[in-house]
Amino acid sequence: MLTKIMGIFDFLKFGDNSKPSRKHISFSNSALEIVGTLVEKNGFEFYRKKIETYFTTIIWRKEEQYVKLTASDFPTDYPFTYDIKLGEGNCDDFFESEWDSISISDIQRLSEPNKKYNGYDFPKKSEFKESLEKAKTDLSEFGNGFLNGNLELFYKARILTNGENKPEKIIKKDKNGKVIVELLPYNVIKKND
Repeated sequence: MLTKIMGIFDFLKFGDNSKPSRKHISFSNSALEIVGTLVEKNGFEFYRKKIETYFTTIIWRKEEQYVKLTASDFPTDYPFTYDIKLGEGNCDDFFESEWDSISISDIQRLSEPNKKYNGYDFPKKSEFKESLEKAKTDLSEFGNGFLNGNLELFYKARILTNGENKPEKIIKKDKNGKVIVELLPYNVIKKND
């Protein structure tokens, strides 16, 4: 009996969770077909995808802008969710992308403050298409300006979401090891308001 109970927690053991699961392969294929069609129609190009046992990440880029779809059904991440993030800057650097991106739900909350938006529940396999169609509709409605290069609403939502508690400078090293300091774009805009 104890062995069966302990088996429930097998996911906590260190192991290789990088092998793509069939569920995430299917989800990513549906996302590329449904969400990708809209994003690519607006000039974004497929940049990268990463599929693991419990995670999916898909990124499309257009110059400095990017759209990132992330999904997780890792057992400790309950409730399982996926989200669409809009960003500007370096989507490959975790810290920069956390500072320079917002969820589509951040724009929804700005546009309709009386409604509750928190991303999307990670659906059952049979509900992938229906759920992704809803996310595509939301992206088209609330992210349309961003997709077409009008970043005004994106900047406002990013300031409200990331503004006050985020550092005004990023200190990093370039390819040659030289330290450079950059002002974050949303802080520059905020200071000029």
